[in-house]
Amino acid sequence: MDKKCCHSPLSETAAKDILTENGLNRTKGKIKILQEISKSHRPLSVQEIHAKMKESCDLSTIFRTITQFKEKSLIQEVNLDEGFFRYEMNHSTEDHQKPHHHHHVRCRVCGDIKNIEHCDLGPFEKAISKLGFKEMEHRLEFSGICSKCSK
Repeated sequence: MDKKCCHSPLSETAAKDILTENGLNRTKGKIKILQEISKSHRPLSVQEIHAKMKESCDLSTIFRTITQFKEKSLIQEVNLDEGFFRYEMNHSTEDHQKPHHHHHVRCRVCGDIKNIEHCDLGPFEKAISKLGFKEMEHRLEFSGICSKCSK
């Protein structure tokens, strides 16, 4: 359930290449933010990104960078009903063009987040397609109490 196929840390060179391919300036801050998001095994909040950068980048820069990354579809926004968004890589780091789709489950007690790598919503997508819809996307997030907290 918590496979880490899409969570390989980007090297500085790979991060620079992704920024260049997407027409973004290769600043130290953008490179570091992209690397931090790529190496996380769960979606990160802006505050978590800021903490991981040891305050080498201010919050407003991180918010602006996140906006640019979202516009270029480098990252995706994850809403786990916490009152803020989290962010994760939108593509496999091995093949920057291959989208990787998964869902999340969050513990309502400790806040731990795990990835659910399988998405068996094919029958729903097929039914929706028959209704004439194209370019579908969906979001499905779960919450519960993890094994550590339920003891």
